[in-house]
Amino acid sequence: MKTPTRLFSLLGLALVLGACGGSSSPDGKTLADCPEVLTVENSPSGPVSVLHIDRVKDTIDVPLSKLLDDFRLVKLDNREEALSYGSTTCHGNYITVHGGMGEPYRLFDKNGRYLCNIGHIGQGPGEYQFAYDIQVDEKDRQIYLMPWQTTNLFVYNMQGEYQRSIPLPTLVPKGVFTVDPEKQTVTVGMLPFNNIEGASVVWQQDFKSNVLHRVDAAPYSVMPDYSNEIANTDNVPGTFDFTIQYWEVKTDTLFHYQPEQKRFTPVLTLQLPDEKMIHSYLELPDHYLMDVILQLQQRKTDHSTQIFPSRRVCVIMDKHTRKGAFVRFYNDLIGPSATIDAFFYFKSGYFAYGIDPGDLLVQVEELLASSKPDDKERTRLKELKSAINPDDNTYLFVGKIKSNARL
Repeated sequence: MKTPTRLFSLLGLALVLGACGGSSSPDGKTLADCPEVLTVENSPSGPVSVLHIDRVKDTIDVPLSKLLDDFRLVKLDNREEALSYGSTTCHGNYITVHGGMGEPYRLFDKNGRYLCNIGHIGQGPGEYQFAYDIQVDEKDRQIYLMPWQTTNLFVYNMQGEYQRSIPLPTLVPKGVFTVDPEKQTVTVGMLPFNNIEGASVVWQQDFKSNVLHRVDAAPYSVMPDYSNEIANTDNVPGTFDFTIQYWEVKTDTLFHYQPEQKRFTPVLTLQLPDEKMIHSYLELPDHYLMDVILQLQQRKTDHSTQIFPSRRVCVIMDKHTRKGAFVRFYNDLIGPSATIDAFFYFKSGYFAYGIDPGDLLVQVEELLASSKPDDKERTRLKELKSAINPDDNTYLFVGKIKSNARL
């Protein structure tokens, strides 16, 4: 049983990291030393950056603190009602954790103190089985939640109590959104099923479901089988980035949606080589990231065959210099060899990665048993090890995404 002890941050490890070493490759190269991998081409909607992956030659190692301010380790409250292990989003002074189907979102403060559940599991007003996107509005003390398949956007107060619904113009199978409380508008992107009459792929509406601008879904529509995903990472202020992540090999694009200008603009795509690659995009203030699956593997069970990635890489591109490289991120709160799939944890202007404390303890012990850490890192790892309790709730690595990051 997990006990309610030692809440919040761990020792001094929740403090901001000091200056770290540069981001370099094993041969000493930095991103500035790498070749240009992006070209800019004209499209009917304007210029679009194209990644030529065959031009990516180098691999660089990037400490996460190079991309993040206030990078720290936080542990979640150990009270029984706070226990959860799932997708995590940081919203400034608040953190939300969603454990999956049949489990409500939980709200924590930025130090990991449990505040409340957000709504309830069910089929009544304001209840849901699974949610796809969430926004916390600190100024107006509101929480907005998009269920996995819905005709309404739910609104809760900061105590997690259902307040009202904002109606949507059609069924939204998987939806991402941004609410502007001052203008009382909602910008929405959805997985555009081809069987939804009058569907839009993105649109802006008011709180009464009046559509102010829309982009027709027909050119982007998919079969209604839930195998594909969509994303709005919301890492660049004032930008509604949107992409459909196809679970098949096809040309796709990272878009910017600007409803006030009535524009749905492509900004990044991949020049597909002869060997097709499943891939997805992520935007940061100064860089693009692309996750590329190089190899798939099948796992057969008694009832089904599961397909999962067995080899993948991440490409980082500088928006300004157009230079790029394969990138290996490492979590320098742990040590120079501890890598994670960082691509998936940049969201809403923050990086938020959850790990089971038992798994973290194993990582730390393996590093201490190796010859990789220097004396300073070894001291920090020993302090971290002494503070880890395997029976604790989830630990989070959290940081605010920097602007003007140079790698």
